[in-house]
Amino acid sequence: MNESSSMEDSMISSAVLVNGDTSPASELACDEKPSTSATTPATTASSTLSTDAKKGSVSVSKLRGNHIVALALRRMLKGPAPTLDHIIRFLSSGSGHDKFWMVTQYFTKIVVWLFAKKGRKSASERVRTLSNLVADYRIMIRLTGLVPMAQYVRISEQFPAPSQLLQGLDRIMNLSLCAYYPLEHIYWLGAHQILPFSEKVVDFSGYWSCRFWAAWVALQFVHLGEEYRLIKGRKQNIYTQGKMDATKMQEELDSVDASIKSWKIQLLINACYFPLTLHWSIRGSTFPDVAVGVFGTVAAVAQAYNVWKAAA
Repeated sequence: MNESSSMEDSMISSAVLVNGDTSPASELACDEKPSTSATTPATTASSTLSTDAKKGSVSVSKLRGNHIVALALRRMLKGPAPTLDHIIRFLSSGSGHDKFWMVTQYFTKIVVWLFAKKGRKSASERVRTLSNLVADYRIMIRLTGLVPMAQYVRISEQFPAPSQLLQGLDRIMNLSLCAYYPLEHIYWLGAHQILPFSEKVVDFSGYWSCRFWAAWVALQFVHLGEEYRLIKGRKQNIYTQGKMDATKMQEELDSVDASIKSWKIQLLINACYFPLTLHWSIRGSTFPDVAVGVFGTVAAVAQAYNVWKAAA
């Protein structure tokens, strides 16, 4: 906004310099100050030439400016745009698309709280409407969630986890999600009266879908603990191995460091989801909506960061 205002001010100033002050005050000042010297044809001609020269110089400056802008636009449009390509890859993926709307859904809850705190009730309600629409849209696009879930179950059985504990946890967590998805579908379809479910069924499905999700989040803490134990074991093995090339050792250590960084992000995401899933699982929960916005936004940004890196 400041840059555009400065540009407008510059354009106005240029117009005043080229065209002269055309304000009523300027005209009045000219009327009140009659010229004390007679105007001769020579003076008039000189003044006309001077004015034409000024207009000519301004026109040349404008042409040069337009030419520079045209060259800059041509270079920008013809050259590569890696950032734009990265954004398109991010938004084109199913995960990136969802994470963009997830950030929108939860961040708008914070905006709603800020507007309400400042007494801007109308703006608060408009943003709340947007937040609710996005939340509803995200539930709708999860109607196909069981399809990739079935594929994930297949892969997890074909390629077992590196420890029996992780494999057992994966199976239990997969079962919890296989219960979560149909219950959420029943809730959404019934709440919108697309299918004739009773209010009791819709209410039951909504709460129990969140409870199965909460169970998954709780088990994920155990899963992350076992993952960390295995990562530390990998690092210890690197140091205790026999002769190893220094370059290869550094590569192995870098891989472990990357795994630890990814683990920390997953722990942050899970820690944010834990209070949210508990809140949605408990009838009459008093967890404030702005807190839902804060925890949800942090989880959404962290997940978006992971997808953004994967889309590089």
